Amino acid sequence: MTHEHQPAFKKNISTFSLTMTGVTAIIGSGWLLGTQKIAIIAGPASLLAWVVGAVVALLVGLFYIEIGSTHPSSGGIGYYSHLTHGRFCGFLTSWINWLSIVAVPPIEAQGIVQYLSQLQLSPFFVNCYNLQTHNLTPTGIAFALVLMLFFMFINYWSVKIFIRFNNFFTILKMIVPIMTIIALAYAGLHPQNFGKSVQEFMPFGWKSILTSVVACGVVMSFNGFQSPLTFSEEVKSPKRQLPIAVIGSILIAFVIYMLLQAVFIGSVNPTAIINGWQSVNFRSPYVDLLLLVNMHLMVITVYIGSVISPSACGAAFIASSSRIMHSLSNEGHLPNFLGILNEKYRNPRHAIVSCAIVGTLFLFLFKGWYTLVAVISVLHLFSYVPAPIITIANRIKNRELHKGQEAFVLPFAHIIAPFLLFVISLLIFYAAWPLADEMALLIIPGLAFFFYYEYKYRQATTFWHVFKGASWLIIYIIGISLITFFGNNSLHATNFISTTDSMILLAVLSLGTYIYGAFYALDHVPYVSPEYAN
Repeated sequence: MTHEHQPAFKKNISTFSLTMTGVTAIIGSGWLLGTQKIAIIAGPASLLAWVVGAVVALLVGLFYIEIGSTHPSSGGIGYYSHLTHGRFCGFLTSWINWLSIVAVPPIEAQGIVQYLSQLQLSPFFVNCYNLQTHNLTPTGIAFALVLMLFFMFINYWSVKIFIRFNNFFTILKMIVPIMTIIALAYAGLHPQNFGKSVQEFMPFGWKSILTSVVACGVVMSFNGFQSPLTFSEEVKSPKRQLPIAVIGSILIAFVIYMLLQAVFIGSVNPTAIINGWQSVNFRSPYVDLLLLVNMHLMVITVYIGSVISPSACGAAFIASSSRIMHSLSNEGHLPNFLGILNEKYRNPRHAIVSCAIVGTLFLFLFKGWYTLVAVISVLHLFSYVPAPIITIANRIKNRELHKGQEAFVLPFAHIIAPFLLFVISLLIFYAAWPLADEMALLIIPGLAFFFYYEYKYRQATTFWHVFKGASWLIIYIIGISLITFFGNNSLHATNFISTTDSMILLAVLSLGTYIYGAFYALDHVPYVSPEYAN
């Protein structure tokens, strides 16, 4: 189902602006709050968590650059899945990805409120956050709702306003963490905090590193690399601009995050970690560290950054999530009005408002930054699973279409694909049960939309024909959930499956999913046009 006689997106986003959408979506509240939590879980080895996160994001990004530069679409990941594996797979992938993106603005709003709660200027700010429970108070939630409205209106008035806002504040939000890094390094670091041996550097082993990648916002932070992909219909040359924007944004953010993590570890007073890194509990980590070295001017700068960074990030994800909702409507999976572009401003206003409303619901369901970020990170990981599979399937299905085109082709993709699937599975596994269970509950409402509109518009279509394309993803979700339930269940004192056996099962599941999904479950109907067919 498509919308006829409506305006198309303007192709007026430059490579610089496209890169900035990625950078601003990556550098949000993660640097303000995530670095402390990662250090608590993994100690000095928290530096490696950012390495793992960047490698995963880069590999996933490279797969999507290949297929995205050939088939530009505001639907991003879901659109590509639809091309290779049919409507149900496209919808399921889009819904998971949309959930993980639409929940980011409330996370950023929570980050702003938590940092500002340190301000002693007014009792209002102090009463917004409960340090003991790490949750927002009713006053804090009300404040966060106002911030959500701000994110929405930035996008509501036009893409041009959003891009101008984004470019300016992205540069500003990069300057603040860089200044923080320089200030803390100048004040002096404590080299002993990094440890003098491998055991001291990595006190809790690789398990803690992989756990922190999911639980502390590393995955959520790097997920912003998808933002340029959702704007691929609004650029003149996707083949040239997408690789620069996606890879560039990941590398820029990686350098900043690594340096931030390093100065955080080095700035903590050694006496504060005599009993372990779990003793660290700052309300506003970088503000507290700067106050300890009497850098009050930098404290003001960080407070400004604590508003600017998450605000720009929140606005960017409202933009991205609304594009995915617009694409789902054009497919015929969501109400028709969500796919309409405003005649004057050429943006999906109805989808923008709807995404803001859904985002506010997350504020009430998950009242703390650390609680919400863990759930959303698992959703991000599940949304990455299709990347290697649909890219290889696209090569097989649309081989004739791509002959003679100068498209980006990922080298050694057949080797990288199963390896990437295993790493993603490993991260989901170490997120521990019941996070997979909570993710399944969020997917169910989307299935209701799919089957309602499938019955309404395509009553003659057999269920198996629709189901086959997504069967590999459903099998994977069930498989990874069972392995995590029996091998890493936080609700059980002992697990039914050993860690070694779990690793073997994860490897088998990853390889099996790749082979079946990429080579057997794809939809063999020839590709016709860049629009979805009914």
